[in-house]
Amino acid sequence: MLRIAAILSLTLALFSCSWKTDHKAAEGEKESPLISSLKDASLPCFRCHSYEKFSVDQKGRFSHEKHAGLGVHCNQCHLIKPHREMALNKDTCNGCHKMTSISFASSGLPVNFSHQDHSKRHGCRECHPVPFRMKKGSNQITMEEMYKGGTCGKCHNGKAAFSSKECAKCHNLSAIKKDLVYPSNTMSAAVFSHETHTAMFECGNCHTSIFRYKKGGSGMKMDDLYENKFCGKCHNGEAAFGSSECQNCHK
Repeated sequence: MLRIAAILSLTLALFSCSWKTDHKAAEGEKESPLISSLKDASLPCFRCHSYEKFSVDQKGRFSHEKHAGLGVHCNQCHLIKPHREMALNKDTCNGCHKMTSISFASSGLPVNFSHQDHSKRHGCRECHPVPFRMKKGSNQITMEEMYKGGTCGKCHNGKAAFSSKECAKCHNLSAIKKDLVYPSNTMSAAVFSHETHTAMFECGNCHTSIFRYKKGGSGMKMDDLYENKFCGKCHNGEAAFGSSECQNCHK
């Protein structure tokens, strides 16, 4: 009887040691070791997953292939936990890249966007590749879309950050001091002064519900004005002089 009890005790002790060893090994797998090669089997992801799906270099998107070719590996950018979200370190990109300002001049009112200011508040993944692809010029950015919550308007909505309708916060408004001239086939050119109007109104009073942010983009004609559209919305003889008083605009 004593012999049977001793054998059972020894068996339980052996199984206990084995379980503890396996348990510790499983816990150790939660931490991903730094690797010296993408082929290193110690990287948990590629024990099961193929690296090929990360090697496609798509235009305007982050290139895994390019970074891997420079010796940058998954563990250096991602906090990897098997079968969990791979969180991107906030300052990862800043560690190698010089975040410069980007100038946008296509709108006629230049805008300087500061990567430095934004990266202090947010990580790269909060803007890339959605809502912005990683190549200047590959995104269609319009003020109309911002007002609907797209592109910059995702944050610049007056809640998370100042509203995209606060034009002077981003645009150099010196250009609006120059009058807009609209030629006419039958009369002298009509002259519009932004400076005169912005002294009385904000940009959002006219844009983009009445006028698009592009000269000629609204398709305005005199017949429209007589129907109280475009300029005629205010120049109706009540809010402002009527659009039929030609000499006030046609100089």
